[in-house]
Amino acid sequence: MLKISFSQIFFKYTINWNNIQLSEFDIALENIWKEKMKEGIFRYELKNLKSRILEGNFQFLAQLNTDRAIKRRKPMRMIAINQPFDENLFNFTKINKNEIVFQIIREFLQEPEAEDFIAINVSPLEFGHCLLLPSLHQRLPQLLTLRSIKLATEVILSSYNPALRIAFNGLCAYASVNHLHLHIYYLNQPMLLETIAVNHLSGNCYTLEKHPSKGYVFQISSVNDIIPIILDVDRLISLLIENNVAHNLYMTRGLSFERAASSQNITERDNVRIYVWARTHSEEIKIVDELNPAACELFGHLLLKTEESYYRFTEEEAIETLRSLTEGPFHATKEKVKQLFENIN
Repeated sequence: MLKISFSQIFFKYTINWNNIQLSEFDIALENIWKEKMKEGIFRYELKNLKSRILEGNFQFLAQLNTDRAIKRRKPMRMIAINQPFDENLFNFTKINKNEIVFQIIREFLQEPEAEDFIAINVSPLEFGHCLLLPSLHQRLPQLLTLRSIKLATEVILSSYNPALRIAFNGLCAYASVNHLHLHIYYLNQPMLLETIAVNHLSGNCYTLEKHPSKGYVFQISSVNDIIPIILDVDRLISLLIENNVAHNLYMTRGLSFERAASSQNITERDNVRIYVWARTHSEEIKIVDELNPAACELFGHLLLKTEESYYRFTEEEAIETLRSLTEGPFHATKEKVKQLFENIN
């Protein structure tokens, strides 16, 4: 099995959409992913995805993938945010070995091999779609841990391609498998939430309020930010879990908050933005035939299921969907989150 090493000396904090230079990690991931697609390991061949930017102010990217809607594994039903892992149900220890891309070795940690893996997602939503599987054989439930947040941060900093994104869907937030995993994929389209202006709440925590997806956001701009920020993200996640609040997380290359006000036409990305959304439980929302509003959708990447919905869906519908999911939980948690980071400081 191929092993790939992560080292802090190769992390890159500033990259540019106009001058993409792939890292060794990007090259290995892309090449192996393409090989496995040629070998027919996926449930369908990913090609000629239809995409369009919805007319309006928020630059939502609508994308049609009917194969994923029809051929993906049926999602599990999640009834609680802290639902325990169930060995009898499908989990990622049961995938075929040929789905593994590589094992991650973290050179800078004095720890035994923790069995962190990247595997293809056999029902891909985009190019390079893989699963990040932290501590695979520990059989952890789908709850973010401090270690998994740090691992995801190391993955995105090891990629020099601003198209690489990382998404986490929690339990009752459209997670499909109750076994700890995050999604990795390349979305080769600059997105509004890479540069949108945010508001300071307290400490290292900022808020996303100039967008239908109301939520919280942090930034990592240097090696010195990694530990403080992932600790704060972990604190926020723990607060949401303690209060039984469903949540999604999304990591993307972005523009530093200080420069966001003058972001027009800037192609440089000098930080990693980590978005966390408190959201309505998926069990409590009206079933939407067009899309399952999870982390990608909250970010503005709308994965639509049918030709009819792809051509019909409008920005107004997207705004209503995202606002209805996040506005109530955001306002219900905002003061608690503010106090959390004020108390830390």
